[in-house]
Amino acid sequence: FDQLEFLGNDFHPDAHACRLKLSVVTVGLGGDESMKCPWSVTEEMEEYAKKHPYVSSACRLTSAEELLLLQLCAPSARDRLSLTLLNRKAYVTAVSSLASLPPDKSLTVKLGVEQMPRFENFDGEPDMTIVENPKKTMISSKLFGAAYSRPEEEQVAYGGLRALEFINGALTSGIEVASSRYGFPLMYDLLTGTVAFKLHPNDRPHNWGRMLFRLLPPSDFQTRSAELSVLRLLSENPTMASHPSIPKFQIDSGLQKFKGVFQGKDAVSRLMEQLGAFFTQDGVKNMMTKFPRLSECEPRSTMILNRPKDYSQHRLWVVPRITDYSQSRFFLDVQNCASVNIPFKQLQAFATKPLAPMKLEKYVEYLTRSQQGLQQVSGVMPFNVASERATQTHCSQATLQRVTDDVHQYAQRTNSEQKPTLFGFTPQAINSFHDNPGALSKALGLLNALNKALNQAMQFDRKSLWNLMNRALAIATSDERSDKPNAGGPNGENNFLRFRLGQCSEKEPSVWFELLVASILSTTSEHDIRSLNPYMSSIAYKTVTSLTVVAMLTSIRIGQTDRALTSLTKLMGLMRRVKASNKPEERVRIVQEIKLQSSKVATDITGERYFMKVDAANPAFIEFDPRYLVFEFTYSIMLRKSQVILVNKFMDALRNNRSMCHQMIMGAGKTTVVTPLLALMLADGKSLVTQVVPHALLDFSRGVMREKFAAVVRKPVFTFAFDRGTTVTRDLYLKLCKARDSKAVICATPTSVKSFMLKFVEMMRHLEYSKFGTARQKKQKDGMFSAFSISAIARRFREQSVIHEL
Repeated sequence: FDQLEFLGNDFHPDAHACRLKLSVVTVGLGGDESMKCPWSVTEEMEEYAKKHPYVSSACRLTSAEELLLLQLCAPSARDRLSLTLLNRKAYVTAVSSLASLPPDKSLTVKLGVEQMPRFENFDGEPDMTIVENPKKTMISSKLFGAAYSRPEEEQVAYGGLRALEFINGALTSGIEVASSRYGFPLMYDLLTGTVAFKLHPNDRPHNWGRMLFRLLPPSDFQTRSAELSVLRLLSENPTMASHPSIPKFQIDSGLQKFKGVFQGKDAVSRLMEQLGAFFTQDGVKNMMTKFPRLSECEPRSTMILNRPKDYSQHRLWVVPRITDYSQSRFFLDVQNCASVNIPFKQLQAFATKPLAPMKLEKYVEYLTRSQQGLQQVSGVMPFNVASERATQTHCSQATLQRVTDDVHQYAQRTNSEQKPTLFGFTPQAINSFHDNPGALSKALGLLNALNKALNQAMQFDRKSLWNLMNRALAIATSDERSDKPNAGGPNGENNFLRFRLGQCSEKEPSVWFELLVASILSTTSEHDIRSLNPYMSSIAYKTVTSLTVVAMLTSIRIGQTDRALTSLTKLMGLMRRVKASNKPEERVRIVQEIKLQSSKVATDITGERYFMKVDAANPAFIEFDPRYLVFEFTYSIMLRKSQVILVNKFMDALRNNRSMCHQMIMGAGKTTVVTPLLALMLADGKSLVTQVVPHALLDFSRGVMREKFAAVVRKPVFTFAFDRGTTVTRDLYLKLCKARDSKAVICATPTSVKSFMLKFVEMMRHLEYSKFGTARQKKQKDGMFSAFSISAIARRFREQSVIHEL
């Protein structure tokens, strides 16, 4: 943040937007000097408001972000915001409420109006002095016209540094009719093309003369004279200025310059006489056009806004961003998938066993412990402590009963469970590998066939993933049009081309694949995506969504296949180490490693998905929670059955307003899977999600959270540090409110949470003492806190908090 102060001299519209975005994400950190933004939010907001139409679509701020920034803007010395920001606040507030506006209603936004500066209008009444009275000339222009020296062609005609210096000198010195160097003669020569001034090879001298003419001071252009009349006529009539018969300005030589001034025969007077005759010619009169009468701008005091009828309106407020991740049910349309050549069998495999198309029954069988030749797990406690005195208490009896029940249930589940086993890799078969070359050779043949099948599946999925992603993006960005060309007539096609050009210039948003992935988590996903492309139909959106979901499932299967190939490679390496000459202790070690690795390979290729349901009664849709799928896709994993069941239990407890505590062993995924999933589902913008961990695990847990929410789904992760001596400030309040509103995650330690509660109790106690004194406490006999209304507040806090503990 120390280096940000060097970016303050970048005045590009996107630069203002980026600086404001940094101010948004650091709200509530004002007291933290290490993350203090070194710029004025008020000044940046004023520049952003002025340049808003030129900000790239990816850098635009949402209306909610603008309103937050406007609240942070510091008022001026008059204790009020500038008129620009007041009008912006009124306008943004109206825009943010358009979505809830009835179609037949409109919003009227009242704007403050600044007093217009007084200035003289250059485009006044037509000046025909050169025709009506050509002798009405300015004496000063005669004098300085006599001193005029035409610029050398090498100085102005070839562009470059010398031409730039010339025009810079003209602008610095000032343009005046009576100037000897930058006056009437120079402007006349530029308008008629006598001085071929150019900065760029395609420049026209007439345009430069017209520009310099408009830089005259009001004291000059308000004067009616033949010189001004000529310049006005020629500047508004380029065809007349380039007429072959138009008189040229003739420069006298030597003493003739000043003699002619007193005799009325100077260069300017002669030119006016010739131009008077020239403008009275019939052919020249027909070339004259009327002087444009430009009306002065009057600022608007009101704006009328209507609810947009379609997605082609209000394009400047379209921001490619997904902030809603609360969609809990998604229905994948099977018929829509079939229309883009995705068969139902493939979808069915994705929903159950992703690698089922490999015909897993050729490689894996499901066996119980008895079928594997393993000893049954006993359901009886391996020890008996019933006679011990310490076990006679109520708590001890309950604990013993719980342990007994757990042992019995575990034995039943383990003995009846069927585990996937590779053909030829039962415990008895593995034990015989050293003495049975035939069994070893047959097992190696199975592994080679499985390796070939996995590699073929990997190649197929990679090609499919490439095609699915490109097709989804092509439809979403209109590279592949989903609307009917020429349906809107010529104007419709022009608007479509304008939209496509806007995408190239970043004025219009372009969809990327991660945005499509995040969109399926939104409850307004169709609106979010179709607003980015007004030419996408509803059917096309469904197709894009189907392609995106199948692409995600394919990507996850590629990860599963890669893990299976890695495990398979290790297993084949172990198999090559099996030799008859191995020593007994080496045999035991290799056999044990093969058992473990073969079990892992079988588990990897038979992995199942537990959150997608194919309803037999309604096979047209596949239902699932998209948050599970996005989590799997982002980290290329497959959720275990126990993890899905546990998260669902927590969510059910929340819906029933119950607290829940669950104990998990190390390695079960509580920090890297279950907790981030719960944070994704619970942080909905209405409640504050806090992860409380021991102090030793704070850095690790916070790092995991930031890693999980820094890819497809983005969530801020804040640290809450508090002790009894911490001063409660507005910044802390804003930080907590921002964390809730932005669906962020708060990481804290138990000490910080307890200190915060104790600080709350202490502050409430001081407030009530200051209001009621000690008399009220003496009347109560039910404890220290019964005399205070804090008891009711604390009770309300407890009732409205749901604790989920892992």
